[in-house]
Amino acid sequence: MSNRIHINFRDPRVFIVLFFVISLLFGLFARGGTTTTSKNLTEAISCNQGEWSGSPYYTGDVSNCPDIVEYVFKPAFVNERAAELNIRFVTLPAGRFGSAMRNSGWVSETYFVDVDSTDASRLVNNDGSTSQGTTLRAKMSVRNALFYYPFDRYSGEIKAQAIAEVTKEEIPVTVIASDSTLSGWKLNFKEEKLPSAETSGKALYENGRATLFWSLSRANVVYIAVSILLILMLIALGSAFAITRSIARFKRPPSMNLLLWLATVLFAILQVRTNFPGNPPIGILLDFTVVFPVLGLLLMLGIANTFYWLNRTDWDYENENPELMKNA
Repeated sequence: MSNRIHINFRDPRVFIVLFFVISLLFGLFARGGTTTTSKNLTEAISCNQGEWSGSPYYTGDVSNCPDIVEYVFKPAFVNERAAELNIRFVTLPAGRFGSAMRNSGWVSETYFVDVDSTDASRLVNNDGSTSQGTTLRAKMSVRNALFYYPFDRYSGEIKAQAIAEVTKEEIPVTVIASDSTLSGWKLNFKEEKLPSAETSGKALYENGRATLFWSLSRANVVYIAVSILLILMLIALGSAFAITRSIARFKRPPSMNLLLWLATVLFAILQVRTNFPGNPPIGILLDFTVVFPVLGLLLMLGIANTFYWLNRTDWDYENENPELMKNA
């Protein structure tokens, strides 16, 4: 007796199972965007009773916090036209320099922060006011990276230094990187030093100079979307080739409707190209390997169908066969 499993592909239950399997795969892999970083990099310092009592950075502040400043980096958006990663930057003072609040901090002693990304800037945090923030523009300037869309990758770094206004001393700092996501992108943050148990599980930069490294690539959902659009192009090309082949073998007659359909498909391919996520400029690798060849072949098939249609012998059936038309 045969133990083979026979699957009836006309059974609607098969399509229901396939639908759920595909949906599950999309749910697992087609994420809209992710930001990865170490756990300690996403957390602020803790100021528990006596935790910093033996540290040279603690001067007896009632908050039990050391005299440091925390740099907070939060992803904002990606400006693809300008090839820039925009990151929101703000500082959280602690100890004698102030206290952290929900989205910024309250400054008790004036300090400066110099930030270097695409443009250098200085943030002045005055005593008796909230700490200042800015949107940093990090240039996505890897040479020819966009040519390999959607497999383009970018990386860079952001440097910052904190200085006290009165004493001109360098303020010890720590770094916080938010894990908020950017739609359509995979972002990774990494800092220069490793965390230490002696500094509340954070990496402490005694000279006030900290560097945050970032890397950026397309999210899995972009790969899937581009793949689907390319498959649509190839299906259109295959359909046009199959119909033209049937006409060339005299299995199907050429028609004006077919010419109109080919013209519509030709312009539809151009519209599909503009719907690539991020709307990359003309001239990427996929244009030379898929889009331009598909457009060229569709144009050639359209010309061939025009030739077959012009050579039809039954285009004026009524005038060429008047006797048959009388008996129709």
